[in-house]
Amino acid sequence: MTDKALRFAPYVPRPPERHAPASAVVAEATGDDVPALAVLQAGARGGSAGDWEDRIRRARSGERSLVVTAKVSGEAVGYANVAFLPEHPADRAPAGSYLTGVTVAPAWRRRGVARLLTLRRMEWAGERDSAVWCLISARNRASLDLHRQLGFVRVLFGASFQGVAFTGGEGWLLRAAPRPS
Repeated sequence: MTDKALRFAPYVPRPPERHAPASAVVAEATGDDVPALAVLQAGARGGSAGDWEDRIRRARSGERSLVVTAKVSGEAVGYANVAFLPEHPADRAPAGSYLTGVTVAPAWRRRGVARLLTLRRMEWAGERDSAVWCLISARNRASLDLHRQLGFVRVLFGASFQGVAFTGGEGWLLRAAPRPS
């Protein structure tokens, strides 16, 4: 299976060319941001921008959720979500604040945008919970590296968590202490 079919970025831990760090501004996504974020997500994950727009709007309207965007010169170059999810006894995933996805435009990868988005979500979760959780495909090595650097540790591994089945059949449930504001 190719990385494109896996729907996450190829693993390049030490890219031959080093990109300059992004001077991105991270903030809560507004309703005006949603169409651009939907186009970004459709390009990265497939599907239609219209379907993604509906999903992003629902995520923004969640009572215990946050959608953040990273912008460079006013242009959205990435976005991410965090949401409170209830306990999922079928796969042993506890209730808590979960980082539920991060997407960065290909031209802006390897510049720290995902890190900025993840740090902001960890801060937000820290205002609400004593831990922050995430679910990652065991094949998504770039995401695993990022989360390890930010203090996440593997709690469980399995075929699904919170009802999410993983590409390749194995995912990791990770936990970290939230980052202070």
